[in-house]
Amino acid sequence: MPTTLIFGGSGKVARHLTRLLVTPTGAVAGAPKAQHTVYSIIRDPAQSSALTDLGATPLVQSIESATVAELAATIQKVNPDFVVWSAGAGAGSSPERTQAVDCDGAIKVMDALAAARPAGSTDTAADDMAARRFIIVSAVDIRDRTNKPEPAWYTEADSTMSTRVWGAIGKYMEAKLGADRSLYTDNARRRLAYTIVRPGGLSDDPGTGKVRAGRVGLVGFIPREDVARTVVACIENPQTVGLAIDFLGEGEGAEPLEQAVEKVARERVDCFEGFY
Repeated sequence: MPTTLIFGGSGKVARHLTRLLVTPTGAVAGAPKAQHTVYSIIRDPAQSSALTDLGATPLVQSIESATVAELAATIQKVNPDFVVWSAGAGAGSSPERTQAVDCDGAIKVMDALAAARPAGSTDTAADDMAARRFIIVSAVDIRDRTNKPEPAWYTEADSTMSTRVWGAIGKYMEAKLGADRSLYTDNARRRLAYTIVRPGGLSDDPGTGKVRAGRVGLVGFIPREDVARTVVACIENPQTVGLAIDFLGEGEGAEPLEQAVEKVARERVDCFEGFY
């Protein structure tokens, strides 16, 4: 049975993900081919019982205060096949805390994953590739708006939405940019088998199992349940390694989720390369 370690396990997307991963194969739409053992990193012990009820094993550790060595020790203890970053400071957090969690915390986890690699592992070892599989949940339009051009596929509505979002939550977007940029630029050193999942605006509507994936712009929402399903689909599809994939929910061009992921993975559609 594969093991998944989730950072930020108490969040809404992470809870949907936990439910999917621990569910027996075929019991619900979007469940993985094999049932997973799930460990969740949380900061508040009061959140433990809710995660236990979902079927996860909670681990209390502050991403903000933990060192890279301490995070690496946790990873080595759990020995996960997959690691998912779904943590965040949350709405209303100060710019300092947003930077500490969404950027610095994510980078610490990346470094901890590299430090926790099995002794003597190599880039070509299949078991090492699985042990270093890392999915990070980010957001659409994470990019360097100052020094890089706007993506060519953006419409006028996308440009307007980009300006509006960055004006409202720019510190969050900058923090996510710092983390995602580090994942790309420092991976020669870390050698992580990563995928960046970049959902659009999040909703609490029930998932539909259909998404728009790839160069889809910014206008639209996606249910958190379907974001969790995209994470599962990326876990299941090793061709997504090395890609940053944008996702929106129902709309023109929406496809069954696994089919959409397979298509962008096969075509190597990367929505972050060239924009950081």
